[in-house]
Amino acid sequence: MATKQIFLLLLLPLSSLQQLQSQTNTWNSNFHLTPAQISLANLSATTANNVEFAVRYERTNNAGQLTRHDPFYDLPTSFDPANPPPPGTVLKVEQYTNITHYTIPMSLSMSRFLYTTETLNGTSMPASAYVLWPYLPRSFPDLTPYSTDRDSEDPLFPIVALAHGTSGQTQSCAPSNLRELWGNFQNSFPLALSGYAVVAPDYLGLGVADTVSPYFVLPSHAHDLFHAIAAAQQTWPGLLSKEFAVMGQSQGGGVAWASAQRQAQRPVEGYLGTVAVSPFTDVLDIIAADDQAQNNGRVVAIAQGLASVLPSFEVSEWITEAGLARLHLLQEIQGCGLTGAQLFSAEEGTVQILKDGWNLTESAKWYDSTNSNGGSKPFAGPMLVLQGTDDPNANEPVVTQSVRKTCEAFPEARLEYLRFENITHVPALYAGQHIWLDWIHDRFAGIEVRNGCVEKLHKPSRGGRSAEFEGFGVQTWFIQLWS
Repeated sequence: MATKQIFLLLLLPLSSLQQLQSQTNTWNSNFHLTPAQISLANLSATTANNVEFAVRYERTNNAGQLTRHDPFYDLPTSFDPANPPPPGTVLKVEQYTNITHYTIPMSLSMSRFLYTTETLNGTSMPASAYVLWPYLPRSFPDLTPYSTDRDSEDPLFPIVALAHGTSGQTQSCAPSNLRELWGNFQNSFPLALSGYAVVAPDYLGLGVADTVSPYFVLPSHAHDLFHAIAAAQQTWPGLLSKEFAVMGQSQGGGVAWASAQRQAQRPVEGYLGTVAVSPFTDVLDIIAADDQAQNNGRVVAIAQGLASVLPSFEVSEWITEAGLARLHLLQEIQGCGLTGAQLFSAEEGTVQILKDGWNLTESAKWYDSTNSNGGSKPFAGPMLVLQGTDDPNANEPVVTQSVRKTCEAFPEARLEYLRFENITHVPALYAGQHIWLDWIHDRFAGIEVRNGCVEKLHKPSRGGRSAEFEGFGVQTWFIQLWS
């Protein structure tokens, strides 16, 4: 008998783990922490309970199994880590991914591949990525194939390279192995359903074993994006276009902006422009504007991978012994973003995770100067930036200041900045969806963008309340596979 797949949008508030507990009897994980793990990480009973629920939820959202148990993520035996091929090299291809365990809209298909990217220091490293294919590609008169050696009857798919928001920092957090690809109806699904081939890297350290995630080192993630595009084009040269647009939200919004800056320094033929939604610009300023629990998790995540791009750095420069113990536990249990949020909330301030003055260290100054977007750093336009005014994550005043400083430094730059009143972090994608989809379409259609910066504030057309206001910006559903 055939298995039926049904998309369920469960009306389930995700703002509290306690509200998730009633669903655990349907989850495919029975994870429990050991007494030794609880003791070594000094977890309260409440935090231990929340971590267990978080891990179960995350593992249920894996497409079938953890990445470390999925042979797709194993490197080919011919790969020599001491002498890796140059960045952009294709290592392994899964032409038709079995989507039985994915919650992907009907009519779409998926491929996964391993390729080489580069670190901030230029070292070639293996990474993973996926392509989400539409049933029919959107056609554009001037679209050109990556390779002219192709059958004229073959379809030609325009590329949108998608930089994902924070999924986590361990191997298990690869969006290519998450049921709804982490972007779901926020970005990846609408793009593919609109006829674009979505090329989406798992950032270095997510997916392939024995690699370290340089979490929130945005220029490094930009390398992942460009090399994933090149690898995909080499894999499907007759199907994919030479032209491509870049898009990202949250951490991915910062990566998208960093990609536009990379394009200004290292131009790649075919680049059409960038969409950055709720982007991180001056990361340390944004961290300073966030609450302590969120700061804890983000700074620990940055610290765990910073030595991979700044060899003189030691994690203990920023993180206390208590924080290091919890970081070790996160890595041991292969937790992702939700698990990290519970571990580093640190019982509402009763456990200190970050060392006093961590942000004043020389390593923090190096990170800030290397990693910030905007200001005096040139970028390749055009670029569309969307931002909610009530964003508690990518702080709106910081983003606005970065945009305006960029426009002061480059008054002829093609930058359009749209703010959405009373909209928060992720909902900016929904509030402006038709705008960014039209903008991407216009870039492939060859419609020129005038020089200069444009800034506009959008207000809700009907006024009153919406799901954004009722839900305080918290997603109240998730996609579950029902078979």
